[in-house]
Amino acid sequence: MTRREMNGGLAAAVAALFASGPAAVAAGALAPSAAGGQRAAPRRGAGIRTLMQEPLGAIPNPEVSVITLTMAPGASSRPHEHIGPVFAYILEGEIENQVDPNPPRTYRAGDYFYEPAMHVHRMMRNLSATRPAKLLIFQVAEKGKQFTIPVRS
Repeated sequence: MTRREMNGGLAAAVAALFASGPAAVAAGALAPSAAGGQRAAPRRGAGIRTLMQEPLGAIPNPEVSVITLTMAPGASSRPHEHIGPVFAYILEGEIENQVDPNPPRTYRAGDYFYEPAMHVHRMMRNLSATRPAKLLIFQVAEKGKQFTIPVRS
């Protein structure tokens, strides 16, 4: 399987997850891969819509991590950078996020954003003082390397 085929399969799975929600993927919205490394085909009735598509860049020995990030009420992050791209989907709550060179932006459940590699992530904060915010994050990095780098002011 080539990197392009692998990325295509990952993109189809991510698109299905974002379009149908985690329960649809867990229930088998994608058929098993066909022989020869082709993309998994959606089952009848499954709708796939591409929400975002960005190049991964030249990352040696790439590794994809899928994580959930739960931010406590009122919590915020410190400035940092990521060595690879970040794809995030807001599962619950409401956050404010700012990645250079863009101004701060508010995201709510169902929204998503892309963060390019090595762009300063100035801040992310949970806008609720009473409820956590939860994000589903796909991050691409070089295997074995630290993903987040603090920014010194």
